[in-house]
Formats: sequence, structure tokens, C-alpha cells
Amino acid sequence: MGLRRAQAADLDRVAELEQCFAMPLSREELGKVAQNDLFHVMIWEINGAICGHCILYRVCDEAEITSFSVDAELRGQGIGTEFLTELLRYLKADGAKIAYLEVRESNLAAQRLYEKCGFTVIGRRKRFYEKPVEDALAMGIELA
Repeated sequence: MGLRRAQAADLDRVAELEQCFAMPLSREELGKVAQNDLFHVMIWEINGAICGHCILYRVCDEAEITSFSVDAELRGQGIGTEFLTELLRYLKADGAKIAYLEVRESNLAAQRLYEKCGFTVIGRRKRFYEKPVEDALAMGIELA
């Protein structure tokens, strides 16, 4: 089990995991993101199988989690908590002092996960999401 940066060979699986989002990134888009030094495409593995992914945007001492997923068949088993906890450790070790994310207002399971890991609601972004249009809750956590 572990966290690591995605490699080119991992991006097909990451593209599959992206399908849980209303507007998923394509394999080609993920390749471009992975080549950008400001982004980190991270994966969570269990017994060599990729079961989660995250895309981070890093600037100075801030990190934005732009996407976070766990394979739908594995949800509810504590994997998301382990993954997010390790991701926050990684960010802190990498020099991040604060992390942010947005979550759909209707995604109560994700909100519970983020709150369990220490995130708090810091604002609301009106009509942030498309397909369907929905507000986002902005959440953050201090890592220092």
C-alpha cells in the first residue's frame, strides 16, 4: 500500500478513475498535466493495484487538491481516509503549509471524509460545477 507520483504507464488507469467526475480529464489531458511542474498526479496503490488518484496543484507553500478519487468498488472501506492522510503527510513534507479543495455541495460522503481528515469549510463557490450546475464548498486545512 502506498502513495507515489504517477508515471506515464499509470495514466490509462488514472483516466479510468477520472470517470467518476462529471467532467473527467482524458488520457491526453492527464499526460499534459503530468508534464507540468506545478502539478503532481499522485496514485494510491494496494498490492500493486492502483485504487485511487489525486491531482495536486502546487504554488509556493500552498497546495490545491483539484481531484481526488477512490475506485467506486472500494469505497467505504477506509481507503480514502488512509490515502488522504498520507497525501497530507506528503504535502507537509514537501513544504506545503495549507491545502485547499472544492467539493460538490451534494457530495456528503466526500465532505465527511475531508472533515474527518481535518479540513474545514472556508467558503462557498456559487455555480462552481457544471453537469449539473451546483455550488461547491471550499475547504482548507493548515499543515504547519
